[in-house]
Amino acid sequence: MSIDIRTLLVVHSLVSLALAGLMLVFWRVHRGTPGLGLWTVGTALLGIGVLAGGLRGFVPNFVSILGANATGFLALAAYWNGIRLFDGRMAVWRQPLAATLTTVAFLAYETYVVDDIGIRVVVLSAVFGAGCLMCAYELLRGPARTVRAPALIAAGLFVMVALAMIARGVWAAMSPPPEDLFAASPMQSLYFLVSLVGKILFVVAVLMMSVERLQQQVEARSIALDAARAKAEEASRAKSEFLATMSHELRTPLNAIIGFSDVQRHEMFGPLGHARYREYASDIHASGTHLLELITSILDISKAEAGKLEVAPLLLNPRPIIETAVPLVRGAAEKKGIRLSVDLPDPPPTCCADPQALKQILLNLMSNAVKFTPSGGAVSVQLRGLLNGAVEFVVRDSGVGISAADLPRLMRPFEQVAQGYAQRSGGTGLGLPLVDALVRLHKGTLTVDSTVGVGTTITVRLPGPVPIALAAE
Repeated sequence: MSIDIRTLLVVHSLVSLALAGLMLVFWRVHRGTPGLGLWTVGTALLGIGVLAGGLRGFVPNFVSILGANATGFLALAAYWNGIRLFDGRMAVWRQPLAATLTTVAFLAYETYVVDDIGIRVVVLSAVFGAGCLMCAYELLRGPARTVRAPALIAAGLFVMVALAMIARGVWAAMSPPPEDLFAASPMQSLYFLVSLVGKILFVVAVLMMSVERLQQQVEARSIALDAARAKAEEASRAKSEFLATMSHELRTPLNAIIGFSDVQRHEMFGPLGHARYREYASDIHASGTHLLELITSILDISKAEAGKLEVAPLLLNPRPIIETAVPLVRGAAEKKGIRLSVDLPDPPPTCCADPQALKQILLNLMSNAVKFTPSGGAVSVQLRGLLNGAVEFVVRDSGVGISAADLPRLMRPFEQVAQGYAQRSGGTGLGLPLVDALVRLHKGTLTVDSTVGVGTTITVRLPGPVPIALAAE
């Protein structure tokens, strides 16, 4: 077999540079893969070194001999350290650089002083062969334990190239090579052909190693995510069970406290005596009622997060529900000097809603409006019917307002727009998230239009009877 050596060198160089470009693209996407960057650099350096060696006779020997071989040594050092990084070990450059400088110094002596081409071929073949065997050893020592198949293939390719180099060195020692290293001969052709094929297959092998490592990382992350999800679901179930148990355990004594305090403040079984007792009974009743409402809201939020909060929409007239809810907040509004107005069309439009849920929606919105409106402000409630059969409930206030940046956060439980004002007003951060959950259960929409320092307008739109019926089906 006899192939033109210069042609092989040019092909080898172009293939190496093309493979380096391919590896660079892969590395840019997967920069977290250790060692891949050094393998890319090594492939590019080898292509440059082979090209410089192939230009012997056209460029000075300093470039075609010293520069070409030094670049080849650095390429092997990059491969070797890349394998170490891939295995999780540190890169080591001192020894490879020392070996490179020593070999280059020897080549300079043999080129410019002795000019013995035979010795150069023997030494270079031995050094490159040893470098390839060291890379094979590192692959077997480390990556073969984690990415077995591609690492074994890459190690075998390094051994194959090392054997070709050793054979070339033995050939040069037994029969001195011709002065023209580019003269066609079976050994030269075999050596460069094996190097070229080994290079292509090695790049494929290291890419396979990288892909398998990425696959292992994806699988490990999937296992970790599954474990985290299972843990989160278990915690959610434990939270739901705790809230359900505590709500029952707390509601029973709270109902008793509220009931007995109500009996006392109304003096159903006779006068209490001192007027302060009646005042204390009223405080106990108010505190118990507030705590019961808070526990109920927490339980409803928990049910909504678990997907267990349910509504039973009915075709109803919303006017009685609004007229029942407004008096429950009028006292708080009058206490702060807030003007509370209601705008209801006559006749009012009908809508499909769960009566208890609709009352809870309106109470939460009106309570928040009164709570976050300073004294002397205004709160209005409006009912509007739309042409498509939908109904809108609009609660407008002249309160502190909500910034656009805070609005997404306020849709999460226990979040408040202004901690100081919320604490003075008794806010808990449960009203708006609960309203949003109930509106979504009705297949409706919640729209918030607010300006800080000006006020807030919240619009709840519930679809007409047909969409609700279709949704139930």
